[in-house]
Amino acid sequence: MTLPAIRFALPMSSEVRWSDMLAVIVATDPAPLGRLLGLSGPLGDVVVRREVAVDPASQPDIVIERQGQRVAVMEVKVLAGLGTFQLERYAAAVPDAAVYVLVFPGRLVIDVGSGSGWRTLTWETLLEAYQASTNSWVATCATAWIEHLAGALPAVDAATAWNDLMPGEDFVIALRARMSWLHGQLAPPAPIRHDLVSSAAGVSWVARLYTEAAEKDYRILVEVEENLPVRDFPKYAGEGPRQPRGPSIKVCLQQRNITTSACYNWRYLAAMWPLMDTARSDWVTNPAHPRAAHDRAGHQQIVAAGMPRYVGIGFGEAQAKIDGACMFGARVQLPPTITLGDLAQEVSSLYGLVSDLAKVVPPAPQ
Repeated sequence: MTLPAIRFALPMSSEVRWSDMLAVIVATDPAPLGRLLGLSGPLGDVVVRREVAVDPASQPDIVIERQGQRVAVMEVKVLAGLGTFQLERYAAAVPDAAVYVLVFPGRLVIDVGSGSGWRTLTWETLLEAYQASTNSWVATCATAWIEHLAGALPAVDAATAWNDLMPGEDFVIALRARMSWLHGQLAPPAPIRHDLVSSAAGVSWVARLYTEAAEKDYRILVEVEENLPVRDFPKYAGEGPRQPRGPSIKVCLQQRNITTSACYNWRYLAAMWPLMDTARSDWVTNPAHPRAAHDRAGHQQIVAAGMPRYVGIGFGEAQAKIDGACMFGARVQLPPTITLGDLAQEVSSLYGLVSDLAKVVPPAPQ
């Protein structure tokens, strides 16, 4: 049987079309979704609603109701990430649903964070369930949909080189697929945690390791991100100067719950440096240049005490004003030819260092 050319109805750039089609197949046969979500009772009488305007700022993609009760709220993602506090807004606007679900491609993971109350469901898992639908039209659409999705997104594995991009493929999506794969390989021991977030610029994606430090409101933070500045990301991969530079790994002491970086404890960072220096010999040696005057003063203080000038890269006053946190530390630059398997090993090798840094006792105030 020739499958329908569903790609024309479901362009990867249109989450609206994907949400519309999902609403169609769920309304036609709600049973597979009900089984996936563990919803009890018959679902033959459900009502599927699209882009429900529960308030001016909140329009969940799909709301499923049964006998006047909201049984599921679904947010659909394809290529895009989440907006600021998007899931929190939707859950607050629709507080009485039985289940909250975020749907995304398995190759482009979105991390909802622990304690968010949202469940995650990949398109692949969802569509595979609908391949078994008793409705032949729904089953055929699901099969064609899976084939479309598989061919439209980059396939990466441990042997994939970071910079091995196909000419003409979406540059941002190619790098995001790599970072998503890396995130899926990380399994740090407790209490170290890991997540995957979009950068402040909203284009590059960042895989992170983090754990609380010995001092209140401080934590050890490792960030892995492509080193090409976001402003230089081309739309499509190909020949030219805008090529991936390779993954950059920052190991930093982050301070949170602040409105300014003026109170950052630079001597605390300096106390951690001997462990970092012992752990690796490939720190990037370009001098740090904090922008704010008080950040420069703190950096100069530890340099005068014997710290290398390259200890102190990171984000200071500007970031503190944006999201209430600042971070400084040192950086490792990996080659653009590194395979994803080797990159995963590099990041995993930092588990011990992160654990050791978290135990460092902050120096007494001068």
